[in-house]
This record gives sequence, C-alpha cells and structure tokens, in this order.
Amino acid sequence: MMAENKLQREQIIKAVVNALEPFSYVHALWQGGAAAFGRVDQWSDIDFMVIADWESIPRVFETVETAIEKLVGFDLIFDVPQPTSHGFFQKFYRLRQASPFLLIDLAVGDLEKPDKFLEPEIHGNPIVHFDRKNIIASQPLDREKFKQNMLMALERAKVRLDIFQLFFDKEYNRGNYLDAFDFYFNFALSGLLAVLRMKHSPYHYTFRSKYANYDLPPEVVKRLEELYFVKGPEDLKAKYRQVKEWFAKAVLEVE
Repeated sequence: MMAENKLQREQIIKAVVNALEPFSYVHALWQGGAAAFGRVDQWSDIDFMVIADWESIPRVFETVETAIEKLVGFDLIFDVPQPTSHGFFQKFYRLRQASPFLLIDLAVGDLEKPDKFLEPEIHGNPIVHFDRKNIIASQPLDREKFKQNMLMALERAKVRLDIFQLFFDKEYNRGNYLDAFDFYFNFALSGLLAVLRMKHSPYHYTFRSKYANYDLPPEVVKRLEELYFVKGPEDLKAKYRQVKEWFAKAVLEVE
C-alpha cells in the first residue's frame, strides 16, 4: 500500500506542478506539512502552498482542479470560509481514484501576504517546486518578536485559566458535566498543552496537539494522554485538579 500511495502521490504532485508552472501569475509552489518535516507516510495528505497574483487566485484553483480531475478525479471539496485565520484561500479535495488519506490541501495567497508560513523553525523545510521571486528564502524568523509574542501568550494563558477556573466548579457542582468537560478540554487542557509546548517545543506553542507526539518527550505525551481520556465525573474532577497543578508548575518552569 505504501508503494502504491507513493506512486500516486508523486503523480499528483507532478500533475499540479506541470499545471501551474507555465503561468507567470503563479510565483511560487511548495509543499508544507509532513513533507516539510520529512515525515511522509501512507496516511499523509499533500499540502500545497501557492503564491500568485491576487486577481489570479481563482484561476489557480480552477487550474489545479482541472489537472486533478484529469488524473484521478475528486468527489468532494471543502472550501474554507473566508476570511481564514491564516489569510490564505484554502480548499481540501478528496480524490476519487486514490487512497482516502491522500487528500489535497491547497492554500493560495498573494505576494503582499506578510506571513507565508515559511519560517523553517516553525513550518519545517519546504519542498520547493518553483520560486520565481525568491519568496521562500526571504522570510526568516524574527526570534525576538517571536519570543515576545510567546511570553504574551503565556501571560494570557495564566490569566485565562485563573479568571475562568470557577466555570468548571460551578458547572460540575450543578451536575452539568458536559459543560464542565467542555471547560476542562478547551480551557484547562489546551492551556496546559500550550505551556508544555513553550517549554519543550517553543516554536510550536500555537500548534495545540498537532505534532505533539513528535515534539514532546514520550513521558509527557503519555501523561497527557491519560489526562485526555476521562472515565466519568469523578475522574474528570480528579484530572482537572491534576491539570491545574501541572499547569502551575509548567508556567514557573517557562518563566
């Protein structure tokens, strides 16, 4: 299966590159995601990043869709609503004659977009197919700015958990365990994970659980997994206490 997926993957990549490279309004095409971190396996999708002239962005999607339809076809498209949090136009394609895991994630931005997700410390080393304007080499990480942003995020995480922690208690005391779990998962655990990333993999502190198995020490991952899986109300209450204690300790270690 892996060999078959690799062949399909290479064919799809070649088709997309050949479709876009002839057009002067497409300035750069590269792969991010698993490919940029050297972790492609049989479950990996294909993350295409494109920089094009603003007025030609719709044509980029049309060109890629024509190439995909001709090669393997697609039976479902998810068009990420605008405006996106990252500033790209983005669509996901499920392919008809390929592994269901071999989704295409196509993100297209324009030359004026300031953050093109190219800092290697954060996004890995892009697999560059073409780059007419030296775009990919022109976005080094501003380490001082990054550090300041991370410290501000740390302060926000501290205040957020401190001021809202009673939300868990009041919903738990009311017997509203779904609401209590929602706070546990979306506030307490997410805050803990962000701070642990600041400690162990600071360049990915905004990545939530993505790449956690690669970025965090195995013993940290194992302990987090135990906190993520809750057996019932009593277990939820006990684990919420553990999360708060670990969070406080991790904050001191980062500070």
